[in-house]
Amino acid sequence: MTDDYAGLRVLDVSQGFAGPYCGAILARGGASVIKVEPPAGDWARTIGGSIDGHTAFSLVPNIGKRAICIDGTKPQGRSVLVELAKSADIVIQNFRPGVVERLQIADAQLRPAKPDLIYVSILGFGPGPYENRPATDTIIQGFTGMMVMNRDARGAPRRIGMLAVDTAAGIYAAQQVGAALYRRLSGRGGRHIKVSLVEVAAAFQAMPIVEDAMHRDRPSPPLSVPIGTFATSDGHINLSCVSTAMFHGICRALDKPEWVDDPRFATEAGRLAHAQDITTEVTRILQSRPSAHWIGTFEKQDVLCGPVQDYRSFLADPHVRGLGLTATLQGGAFEGLPLTLLPGTAAPGTRMPAPPRLGQHTCEILIEQGYPQAAIDRLIADRTVIAAEQEKAGGK
Repeated sequence: MTDDYAGLRVLDVSQGFAGPYCGAILARGGASVIKVEPPAGDWARTIGGSIDGHTAFSLVPNIGKRAICIDGTKPQGRSVLVELAKSADIVIQNFRPGVVERLQIADAQLRPAKPDLIYVSILGFGPGPYENRPATDTIIQGFTGMMVMNRDARGAPRRIGMLAVDTAAGIYAAQQVGAALYRRLSGRGGRHIKVSLVEVAAAFQAMPIVEDAMHRDRPSPPLSVPIGTFATSDGHINLSCVSTAMFHGICRALDKPEWVDDPRFATEAGRLAHAQDITTEVTRILQSRPSAHWIGTFEKQDVLCGPVQDYRSFLADPHVRGLGLTATLQGGAFEGLPLTLLPGTAAPGTRMPAPPRLGQHTCEILIEQGYPQAAIDRLIADRTVIAAEQEKAGGK
């Protein structure tokens, strides 16, 4: 974590991954981020296998935050929300249309009293005919062509096996927050940032969308030859060729010196025209030796190549360990779990706190807001707010 955003107060009322990940980026940058959850908790806590009230889905985007649990269906709960929002520099929400208005924390409701507010709305489809449609990462991958782009060898659409759209949305939103902070610093006031998952997926896929338009009605050619993932005798490697000089290095590594002088392969255009012949022979040869052999051989020829690893192998790699790309979580059931750090913040030996329990900091936050203990006790008694100890005891 850094201290670049130290002093900034962020109210994160979003759920799922995209909005909370934006908040997590700000938290890791030093901002004080308050995570608001309803009594049932952020629904991300229930997606996938859980440990001590968190899944990977909810753990990653909530590290470094403090948590308060508020029942926004109650008038007093909405009053607490409004007070928290008024004291924040940044508000993040990702509710469907109409929800923040009912909670009384919509941008239009807060801005008259706080013109320098930076308000982030993570939307699904965004304004238009589909505005009220529910949207998830998978739904948007399918809607925006991403699953077709990632189709398998048989041509069947295939989802990218992670929250690609949600993650990108969090990053893009945090990037816009940085720009808005500069705007505010220069005296031009706050800003309402609206980021839809549809536009995020479109921006994220800018290159394949352009490529599709360039080669419409005919198959897109490969980027180069040879390129791709190839089986070896004990695994797989990635191989890429970006120049004629590199192609000659591949020829030497594969003991195919005749290819260097073959007029069919003298230019990139010629190699693309004979892509199947080259790829078939490369595939055959690479299956004869283990990955380590080929990686070492290609590296001697200055050829782009690398191993295909699972996460355990990646995290155990000596280069990765030396870079300090991961922190270890501390505390309870999360002790020792790896958490990859944001780019530019790597530091060997970093320890990070466990994600907050539901309502873990409820009392602490209310005290900071100036609530006397008697008022806090009343809010807890009627379950307008829930503190972690109360939740653990089932509210008894």
